[in-house]
Amino acid sequence: MRGAVSRNTVRILCAVAVLSGTSALARPSPPVVDAQSAVLVDAVSGKVLYEKACRVRRLPASTTKMMTAILVIEHCKPGEVFQASPRASQTPHGNLHLKPGEQLDLDNMLYGMMLRSANDGAECVAEHIAGSEARFAEMMNAKAKEIGAKNTHFVNPHGLYNPKHYSTAYDLALIARYAIKIPKFNEVVRTKTARIERSINKQDVFVKNTARFLWRYEGADGIKTGYTREAGRCFVGSATRDGWRLIAVVLKSKDAGKDAAAILDFGFKTFKPVCYAKTTEPAKTLLVSGGVYRTVDVMPSRDLALILRKSDPAQARTEVAIRRAVAPIEKGEKLGTLTGYLNGRKVGVVDLVAVESVDRNLAATIWFYVRSTLAVTVILFAGIITYGTQAAKIARRRRRGVAPRS
Repeated sequence: MRGAVSRNTVRILCAVAVLSGTSALARPSPPVVDAQSAVLVDAVSGKVLYEKACRVRRLPASTTKMMTAILVIEHCKPGEVFQASPRASQTPHGNLHLKPGEQLDLDNMLYGMMLRSANDGAECVAEHIAGSEARFAEMMNAKAKEIGAKNTHFVNPHGLYNPKHYSTAYDLALIARYAIKIPKFNEVVRTKTARIERSINKQDVFVKNTARFLWRYEGADGIKTGYTREAGRCFVGSATRDGWRLIAVVLKSKDAGKDAAAILDFGFKTFKPVCYAKTTEPAKTLLVSGGVYRTVDVMPSRDLALILRKSDPAQARTEVAIRRAVAPIEKGEKLGTLTGYLNGRKVGVVDLVAVESVDRNLAATIWFYVRSTLAVTVILFAGIITYGTQAAKIARRRRRGVAPRS
């Protein structure tokens, strides 16, 4: 009897162990990271998938240059030229080694500033755009507020130590999400090496990304390293797998690349995106009545997606409601809606808008004017008849009133 009980106990314990192992496989343990602050977010929705003191204010070091690059792209024209001042050329740790009077255009300056993390380049663009470092910092703070980075305050464009220059892992993730929507920013930060053109230092033209993460991590596509003695190792990294992009931020770490990789691994192993609509993919092609084009694509006005654990059940479906497409159609005009459902529950609705404008064709234009003319004619004719009828009634009333008196 005791032997049977013992065998049953062993079987139960084995079953529990197997189930526990299965559960552990389904739900990987959160990563253990050295960084003092960290966060992992979905690049599109911003949903936080992992966090560690992510709203604590820290020194951001050169991750600051994400904001600097945003303002350069938004405030300068393609091909615009930046000229280094004596002050900019003397910026500490000026990795481009700019000479006073040296000139670089927008593209070359961005690659130099972001890949080499050049403080002199950041100072140069700040002076060019705002006239001074202080005024540029005001622009940076205004943009941070616009993005929603409430616990961020910049005093310089490069991230060199200043106790009043701070951000948080969460705020830097917000800034990164905003920045990667800019094609030029994406192009620069995913580049490993580049050759730039310079007006003076023509021998120093090869720039290499300071983020070794780009070579080491599958799907890596950015974004920015940072280091000062006071800030420690900092990194805002991103990776895309099967079309799904995650952003990891680590601050004050001994090995920021390793921490970022661990956090991203956790995200890709634990979660999955359920995508209903993407602004980069047409949702439907509609037939157009009376247009110069026979069809028009409709695109979601915004992305619609959910992030779920891989172990969670997910029965997703969409419903598309479309109105008749009749020319003329304006680009961006709402032509329908897309509704997403998960396990029978509605999760969101997005508008479907025209990808391009569609004018009327010649026949439709002629018919439009003929119809308009006919409509005006009918209205005028009806008005004349109505007026004539009323005038006749008034005349009869007057005659009736005059006859008895006569």
